[in-house]
Amino acid sequence: MKAAVIGAGTMGHGIAQLAAMAGYNVTLNDVSDDMLNAAIEKIRWSLGKMNEGGKLKESIDSIMSRLSTEKSLDDALSAASVMFEAAPEMLDLKLKLFKIAGAMAPDDALLATNTSSIPVSEIAKVVPKPERVIGMHFFNPPQLMPLVEIVRGQKTSDGYVKAAVDISKKFGKEPVLVNRDVPGFIVNRVLARLLNTSCALVTFGVATIESVDSALKYRLGFPMGAFELADYSGIDVFYLVFQAMKERGFVMHQCSLFEEKYGRGELGFKTGSGFYTYPAAGKYYRASISRDAGAQVDLAMLVAPAVNEAIWLVREGVSEPQNVDKATKLGLGYPQGILEIGNEIGMQRIMRAIYKLREMTSWDEYEPDTLLQEIVLSGTKLT
Repeated sequence: MKAAVIGAGTMGHGIAQLAAMAGYNVTLNDVSDDMLNAAIEKIRWSLGKMNEGGKLKESIDSIMSRLSTEKSLDDALSAASVMFEAAPEMLDLKLKLFKIAGAMAPDDALLATNTSSIPVSEIAKVVPKPERVIGMHFFNPPQLMPLVEIVRGQKTSDGYVKAAVDISKKFGKEPVLVNRDVPGFIVNRVLARLLNTSCALVTFGVATIESVDSALKYRLGFPMGAFELADYSGIDVFYLVFQAMKERGFVMHQCSLFEEKYGRGELGFKTGSGFYTYPAAGKYYRASISRDAGAQVDLAMLVAPAVNEAIWLVREGVSEPQNVDKATKLGLGYPQGILEIGNEIGMQRIMRAIYKLREMTSWDEYEPDTLLQEIVLSGTKLT
């Protein structure tokens, strides 16, 4: 089996490593030798770390022997049975790549995009056989994160959905099927609500950055606070992903703090400052967050919009309750799924919190979903 990975950045070289570990002969494609050489070195380093932990089933050299690099996109695609596109989150670029892939890859090749926000159907429009285009959204770093969101485009066929699921399992991943091609899929829609509401509570003077992060980490058991996560992943990454979602109908008032940080180029630890300050740009240090700072934060207000979004995903047939919870646990590292958190806090409290947020902000997105209202009236749980 031959795989082509288009884009040698963080996600691309991680996916290439997974494919090579799974036995594929992998061609990694990018526009410069420097990018490709750096990617190969990073893969070798990552394999070394995995080998030290006893996680490899064969030698590093054996895995590396299945990896090659190619600057010519046509040559990378010509014999591939599967393509993984991991280019930057720019629609024009992805359309260009998929137009070439539709012409140059074998007619039956699966064409997968790692987009985190752009609907797959938009990308598939430029491919003569759109039924073979699918979303395979890996999480960073792909070598370690267990989740892959399998996103069915409007014309993706059942056969290619099954193929994508099988590939994910062969890579040692946990696939979650996204049945409807909505912007942001599951994880990023839930995360957008959490981050933006965290930001709103600070903007409107209800909480501080530290108190929000403290509540999320120490009271809810999240691996990182909202602002800590934004700094770690890159404020620009979230800002641009959420903007792309908004352009495609996702209703969200972008919190001003994110806009200000993005506009000033204060993007997190990679620039030396974001919501927290770091001693050296490009070197990550854990922010010092007091365990007691979040003791008075209203947890229902923090998570209510994320829970409400998860309920919308279920009502709209995007995914089933158990898969929404699975995606948030595996993709975000939550100790419980977002719906399980809602059930534990109490859906009546969740609904009241949404009304409080609406009163505080006047933002349209703070409206209880009709299914949430039904759950509260009936006293049942969404499981």
